Amino acid sequence: MNILRRIALVALAVALLAAPAMPQSGEMGAKPGENAALRYWSAFAQMQDMGLTDSQAKELYRIVEGTAPFVPSTFKELIARNRPALETMASGTELPYCDWGIDYRLGPMAPLDHVGKAAQLGRLNVLYAMQLEMNDPAAAVKTLAVGLRFSHDVASGGTLLSALLAKSLLMAHLRVMASVLQKKDLTAGERATLRNALARIGPDGVDWQAAVKRELAVLRGPLPTADGVKTLDPQALAALARITHLYVSALSNPSVLPELQKTIANAPPPLPHEIPYSVPKRVVEQKQELTQELASVRAKLR
Repeated sequence: MNILRRIALVALAVALLAAPAMPQSGEMGAKPGENAALRYWSAFAQMQDMGLTDSQAKELYRIVEGTAPFVPSTFKELIARNRPALETMASGTELPYCDWGIDYRLGPMAPLDHVGKAAQLGRLNVLYAMQLEMNDPAAAVKTLAVGLRFSHDVASGGTLLSALLAKSLLMAHLRVMASVLQKKDLTAGERATLRNALARIGPDGVDWQAAVKRELAVLRGPLPTADGVKTLDPQALAALARITHLYVSALSNPSVLPELQKTIANAPPPLPHEIPYSVPKRVVEQKQELTQELASVRAKLR
């Protein structure tokens, strides 16, 4: 299954739930070792006992997504065993940029191993913040600030798969943040910590435009087909350029969606197969949901 078809499934799951990578913010002129992704990979290596049973994994997912109550005893030991990984992750969020080093020259075959590991670590951080919320609001605030930055970094230099995961993790942290703000009388310093963390990730939390451009740029390279590896012909390339323009425009102006969907449906093969016309609408909805939640939490912090 190629990456764009996987995206259709990921977009649906979240609803219920390429150009070469460009330098990230702060990367130009950065010193060796300032890449947060290197710390995050170290944190992934430190994760312990993440081979959860199906029932445990489903429960964890429901808790993080806000559809099941958090029972502190359920994952207490798992959180304790993974404190070193969470601390390493936190140290990474202090670094100026994040570059996962994805090699888009490999097209749909580019390894994206960090996405699954980031999902596990990000969800662990949400559970940790929930645990701290009950007894140590100050520590919970710091953990949430760390989680916002890490979630934002998950999408750095990535395609829609990374962007949708980042959105999911950001929403989970924002839900806990809203709970903390409702239940606790935070100090001025704690509120400032959260405001600064939100400022660092920008108004939308994820650079959706960049993710879409990378997603579609993958189609400009060699594509595996039943008849071997092929590339788009000039007519398909011209259609892809039009689709990319409309897709990016739709992210800020949803009224463009019908024209985008029509353009995809009428594009020469293999574009209608590689870009399911229903996905852009879901992506726009995911972007709007995150932007609205970010605005809501920011308003609570004023």
